[in-house]
Amino acid sequence: MKIRTPLATFFIVLCFSAVAYAQTAQQYFDAGLKHYKNKDYARAIESYTAAIRLEPGSTAAWYNRGQAYYFLGNCIAAVSDYSNAIARDAKNVNAYFQRGLCKKRLGQIAAAVEDYTTAIGLSPTDATIWYNRGISRKELGSDDLAIADYSEAIRLSPRYAKAFINRGAVYFKQKKYKEALADANKGIELDPTSAEAWNNRGVLYSAIGTYDRALADINEAMKLRPDYPKAYLDRAIAYTRMGRRDLAIADLDHAIKLDPAYRGAYLMRGAVRFDRKEYALARADFEKVLALDPGNKLATKGLAQLKALGQ
Repeated sequence: MKIRTPLATFFIVLCFSAVAYAQTAQQYFDAGLKHYKNKDYARAIESYTAAIRLEPGSTAAWYNRGQAYYFLGNCIAAVSDYSNAIARDAKNVNAYFQRGLCKKRLGQIAAAVEDYTTAIGLSPTDATIWYNRGISRKELGSDDLAIADYSEAIRLSPRYAKAFINRGAVYFKQKKYKEALADANKGIELDPTSAEAWNNRGVLYSAIGTYDRALADINEAMKLRPDYPKAYLDRAIAYTRMGRRDLAIADLDHAIKLDPAYRGAYLMRGAVRFDRKEYALARADFEKVLALDPGNKLATKGLAQLKALGQ
């Protein structure tokens, strides 16, 4: 590791000092690598911190410590370390990419897009960066830009199952069902173990009224991932469209059991209970949604409808 040391009056002292410190910093760095590979991230951080203290100009030490923080879930500290790595190496594509991932986790979606865009400029053939920028652009509501990013990821990596799955979801949102179905089919072909791919296709079939296929696909998603609350919500929606509200309620109960903070499940259960004239239970569900998501428009509307009925 290269060391920046102050000027010394004796050349022999400067040389000796530099070699000694370089070995110590390198040893700490190597220890950090060992701990990191063993997924002992706390000890990795300790070692990288020691390396940085001795050699603050080390891009690798800052970046690697950022990675350790990232895997411990401390994205605030990780962003700081990635920024320090970038300050020392403005072309560090991995630091921009990882900082983008962290910023997205922190809810800084637009800032994440900026980092992904910089990373793409440095490494335009990396499909993973295009894919992740697509995810963030979708969250920003820029659906056409998200599709463009997913499409580029697919062009660069034609067997990128997740890119097909995510692009299909955006097409579905846009009600481009033909394109959505083609992407869902391709996603399943490339990764038949993806619960999300099967579930997405089931949701599409449900939307167009092909309920037998919808239930078959969602059931397959549940087999692959029994703890998948969204699959239970989506099957409940299909059951509701089929008029099988008892089954819908059972699925929504299970979705909430899997995820007690699942707003969508409470909202849907409230709507089904409203239709069944179970007004007190519907009110409880809408109020739960508002407790989890203050100002939720659909829950507010549901409570207003109950009030209009004198309930």
